[in-house]
Amino acid sequence: MAASTSEAAPAKTDDKRYDLENSPFIELKTPFGDSEAWRMAIMLPLVIPRMLIMVCAFAVVALINTLAAWNWPVDKPLPASRRAWVLFSKEFMVVSLWMLGFRVKVTGRENIAKAEELGSVIVFNHVSYVDAPAIMWLLAPSGVGKSSVSNVPILKYVVRAYQAIYFHEEKKPRDGAAPAAPPKPPKKNPVAYVVTGSVTEVLMKRVNDPTYGKPGGFPMVCMAPEGTCSDGRGLLEFRTGAFVLGRPVLPVCMKYKTNDHNPAWTQVYSEAWHLLRLLSQWRNELEIIICPPYVPSAEELADPKLYANNVRALMGKVMNQPLLPHSHAQFLALKKLKVTADWTGTAILAPPGVVEERRYIDFSKHGLTA
Repeated sequence: MAASTSEAAPAKTDDKRYDLENSPFIELKTPFGDSEAWRMAIMLPLVIPRMLIMVCAFAVVALINTLAAWNWPVDKPLPASRRAWVLFSKEFMVVSLWMLGFRVKVTGRENIAKAEELGSVIVFNHVSYVDAPAIMWLLAPSGVGKSSVSNVPILKYVVRAYQAIYFHEEKKPRDGAAPAAPPKPPKKNPVAYVVTGSVTEVLMKRVNDPTYGKPGGFPMVCMAPEGTCSDGRGLLEFRTGAFVLGRPVLPVCMKYKTNDHNPAWTQVYSEAWHLLRLLSQWRNELEIIICPPYVPSAEELADPKLYANNVRALMGKVMNQPLLPHSHAQFLALKKLKVTADWTGTAILAPPGVVEERRYIDFSKHGLTA
């Protein structure tokens, strides 16, 4: 059934300048304060043991998944007997969530089986690096990501048996800039399925495979249509990659409770500092809402953008969150300009001349469009 598209939050009145104060990519609403500093001092002795336990849990998953996929073609579905080991190993992922201090509430588990019957594509709102272990523990899907991830130590073995699809990310030169030098050939990974042609064609072939979503077949594909993380307070604009496939989708909503620290992976001062703050909370909370599978109408199948907008509106309604006039393009522009929040979460860091008065940026002055 098609859902009606709800109204997005109003766009900025000045279409040339970007307001950093209200950007979902710059976290300024949870500054590091004295009470958090005292709590960090108390929790600090537990950080290293918790990290070691988490690494051990990942290592166990990596070992089991490596054995499950041993000597098996990366482009062929795992037999049911091998997939059973993957489903067993994913239960260890919850250990990493516990060590990060998370208590997870899940609703709608009954919708997973229906989604598998329909051959659905999983779509979720991307908020934090915590999304990955949570989704893997809950659904054990095939992810879609950059080829660089396929060579990350330990992680590449963790996801090996999930039969993820990786793509090469090409960096386009800025407008008016000289063409970039030819990229170095990516490091080969014999245990990862890295696409050299059209990712859409490969995904289309995957989701239309007769075994897709069935025992002994390919697991459901999982995609984040926002394309990046936001602060978790609203939904970014959806890209159409998951919707051009013409399959039903299983919307999975990730809702993090924000206390003194926001778990969202925005433009942070330091990933290590962000993780340390996360580990220094008394308790972190995540609610995962698995919606019923969304079957597109004929009109939505003919118009993937409409399909994406309607699913986005549905997820926004379920989470009671606004639809934001922000997109992956603005995130890339901020990243290219090296704009981040400082370590206290109270100031904005950027090279000289980038941020104007009242914390605005004119992307066009820097040869960027967003």
